Amino acid sequence: MGIFDFFKKKNNRQENVSTPVQQQEMPEEKIAEEKVEEIVETIPEIPVQSHAVEEKKVNELYEKVKIYSDYIVYSIALQLRGDFAPISAFEKENGEVEGFAYMVTDPTYGLSPQVVLSNMKEKFESELKEGKIKSYAVLYHSQFNDDGNHALAMNPQDLKAITLSYHFNDSEEGKIALPYVFENENVTFKGFAGFSHEENNEIMNTQLVDGKDYFTNKHEIKSPESTNEAGIILKKSNVHSLANMWGGIFGFQNFQTQEKFAQYLMETMALCRVDEIDAEEKAKHTEFGDIKFRTIISDDFNGIYPEVKTNFSLDFETKEIREWENVDHNEAIVGGVARDTFGLWFFPTDYAENKDKYFTQNKLNVTISGIVFVLDLHESFDLPDGTKTDEEFTAYKPSQDLPDYGCIDFIGKVLDIKETEVLEDGSVKGYMLKLRLITHPEMEDFFTVDAFVNKENMRFETLTVGMQVAGAMQLQGKITG
Repeated sequence: MGIFDFFKKKNNRQENVSTPVQQQEMPEEKIAEEKVEEIVETIPEIPVQSHAVEEKKVNELYEKVKIYSDYIVYSIALQLRGDFAPISAFEKENGEVEGFAYMVTDPTYGLSPQVVLSNMKEKFESELKEGKIKSYAVLYHSQFNDDGNHALAMNPQDLKAITLSYHFNDSEEGKIALPYVFENENVTFKGFAGFSHEENNEIMNTQLVDGKDYFTNKHEIKSPESTNEAGIILKKSNVHSLANMWGGIFGFQNFQTQEKFAQYLMETMALCRVDEIDAEEKAKHTEFGDIKFRTIISDDFNGIYPEVKTNFSLDFETKEIREWENVDHNEAIVGGVARDTFGLWFFPTDYAENKDKYFTQNKLNVTISGIVFVLDLHESFDLPDGTKTDEEFTAYKPSQDLPDYGCIDFIGKVLDIKETEVLEDGSVKGYMLKLRLITHPEMEDFFTVDAFVNKENMRFETLTVGMQVAGAMQLQGKITG
C-alpha cells in the first residue's frame, strides 16, 4: 500500500495499539432540559495573597513540536500497516505545515532508508539556511531505548522507537523519540520523554482527516533508463537478490530455517577462490548431475548461482535489460521475444562474463531452463470466453508475486520425470521435469523447459507423466555457442 495510504481511526481508537500515557478522565457532560434559574449569591471577599500565584511552566520544545502532531500519528499509522518508511514535514514561512515523502513507483528500484534520511536532511537544511522554511521534522524508526541512541533501525530486532529529528530556525538541531514495545500482536507507545502526560495525550489523540493528502510534496523515485545503440532498453534495479532461487533449490522452509545451506554456499565460493585446489575437488562441491553451482570469481565480484542443466535452446531477440545495481551491475534480468512469437524474461547465469554480448547482440540463441518455486496439481477451469480448458491446455504469464525477476506463473504438462539429488551427500532431493509451457500444433518442443523442483516445494505427493501441473517458476538461461 505504501506511505500515501490514508489512515482511518476506528471509533477514535486504533486497533492493537495502547498508549500508556495516562488519560485524564473527564466527567460525563450532561445536557439539562429543565428550566435553568439564575441564582446570585453573595461571595465573601477573599483577600489577595501576598505571594504571586505560580504560573504553569511552558514546555517550549513541546510547543514547537506539536505542530507536527499529524505526522507523528501518521508515522504510527504506517507502522501498524507494516510500513517503516521515513517521512517528513516542514513549516512554511506563513506557519503552514506540509508533508514531504519519497514515492516509489517502480518496485524494482528504491532508495535505502539511510539515503532517504540523508537526502531529506540535506534538502531541509538548505531551505532552512535560505529562509524558505521556518522548521522541519524528519520521522524514522530508530534503535532508541532510553539511551540516547537515535541510530536508524536496520533490522527488525532493532526497532525500538520513532525518532523525530527537528530543526527550528531559532534553535539548534535536536532529536526526541517516541519509544514503543511489541507485546504479542500489540504495540505499546510510551510517550515522548520530557513531555507531560497531558502533552503526550494531546499528540496521540490527534485525529487524521479522511481523504486529506498529507504529502503534497512528493519526490518520485524512478529507475534510471536509457536506450543503447543496439536499440536495447537499459534499466537499473537495486532491490533484487538470489534468495528465492536458492529457496527453490534447497526448499524454502529449509533455506530459511537451516543456516547450513547459506554456510555451504559461502564455503564453496571461498574454496573456488583458492587457485591451489584442483578443478576436480572444486567440482565435488559444484557439479551435481542435473544442477551446477556456477561460481563467478574475480577481484571485483564474487557470485554463485544455481544452474539447471539443459539442451533446450531457442532464438531470442533482446528488447530490455534490467541490471542489478546492488551487485555492481554483474547480474540482470533480460527480456525480449522468443521464436519471433512470445515474450520471455529470464535470469542469465552467464551475464557477468557475457555482458558485452547481451548489450550489443540483440539476436541470440539461448538455453532456457527453470527452478520451480511451488508446484501443485492443475484444476481445470473455464476461460473468460467460456471455453473449457482440456488436458492439453498450457499457459504462462509473468509471476503475480515476482513479476520483475524473470519468474512466471504457469500451467504445464509433464512430459518426463527423473529423480535427482543435489550436494555431495545427496541430502537435497527433487525431480527434473520436462514441462511443456506452450502447446504448438506443429512443433512439440516449441516452448518446453527442463525444470528442477525440490520435493519440499511440492504440494502433492505423486508425479506422473502426462499430468497437468501449475505453479511458479524462475526462468534462467545463457548464451549458447
